Amino acid sequence: MHSLCLETQYIKTQDHLNTYLEAIKESKILAIDTEFMRRRTLFPELALIQVYDGNHLALIDPCCDLELSSFWKILTDESVLKVLHSPSEDLEVFMRHGNCVPKPLFDTQFAMGILGFGNSVGFAMMVNKLLSLEIDKSESRTNWLQRPLTQRQLDYAAGDVIHLLPCFEIIKKQIDENNWLDIVLSESALMAKKRQYQIPDENLYLDIKNAWQLNSFDLAVLKELATWRRDKARIKNLALGFILKEHNMIEIAKAKPASITALRKIPGIEAMEVNKSGKEILLCIEKAKSISKEQHPQKVVRLVDYPSYKAEVKSIKQRIDAVAKEQGIPTEIISSKKQINQLISWTWKCDDEQKKKKLLPDLLSCWRYKILQGKLIEWE
Repeated sequence: MHSLCLETQYIKTQDHLNTYLEAIKESKILAIDTEFMRRRTLFPELALIQVYDGNHLALIDPCCDLELSSFWKILTDESVLKVLHSPSEDLEVFMRHGNCVPKPLFDTQFAMGILGFGNSVGFAMMVNKLLSLEIDKSESRTNWLQRPLTQRQLDYAAGDVIHLLPCFEIIKKQIDENNWLDIVLSESALMAKKRQYQIPDENLYLDIKNAWQLNSFDLAVLKELATWRRDKARIKNLALGFILKEHNMIEIAKAKPASITALRKIPGIEAMEVNKSGKEILLCIEKAKSISKEQHPQKVVRLVDYPSYKAEVKSIKQRIDAVAKEQGIPTEIISSKKQINQLISWTWKCDDEQKKKKLLPDLLSCWRYKILQGKLIEWE
């Protein structure tokens, strides 16, 4: 029985943490959540870790200078199932602060989707659908790094895991009835793999919106700017947009200013961007200018501009629809439009060397490939 009357342990000392970890060491299932802040930073700032095994509920405060290595070890213990809801950003927290990726991992949001409850069901909606409870989400946007935490914040944080476990139990029963546990675990592992993947420097510019508008020389500048921006963001731990906004990168690549004065005149450029990074931006432009024309990137062609694009999307979608019907899995869970585009882009735009540096398209990996194998033969 899961109850909010259960004693919540707010852990702020090493001894208390060690005692708690000892108490849950035999647990085979842990409901886990995190609270973190990401106001201007590239990396998430961890503020709280919530853990519940059905008997012991803890809020672990990482702001209290705790040695968490024993907890990170539990996250990678393959005999313990870690249950999280929509854990994409939590995974980033664990990678950044614990240098680890939880395994095995059960994402209740994905599991809700495969069961037909809809794509991307939020936590409050899941609790309402499965437990008939209304939960207050008003604390979700509070400052989790501020101390002391209020009782309302602590209660809210505890609720995230105390409701998660009974939801998981209901979901798991239905997943097992359909023999879909391997699919859920496979999807969660894929999510973790994608979170770990870093786009190589030479390909960063391809992800900049409207790069297709630029000529080869412009793209050489954009390529330099994209690499420099990520490097600086990592060093300063600042969100990419706080270093240089994407639309400004496009305008700079087009204009190629040769001086700080010329840079300031570009429409949309903010004084802060020029003051903090003006000289570095000009260096990127100079570097691109020194590259020979033959080494400039090829013009970016949008998928929609390929003559057969629409017909291919339709053909792939029809085949996926047929498999979805056969498997009893919602089509949108097997494949989104983005995932179809990912597959087409992989085949049409990447040579063998480029493919080695990229992740396999979702439709050619893990559980999706198992159920689609032979159905998309010309794309495999």
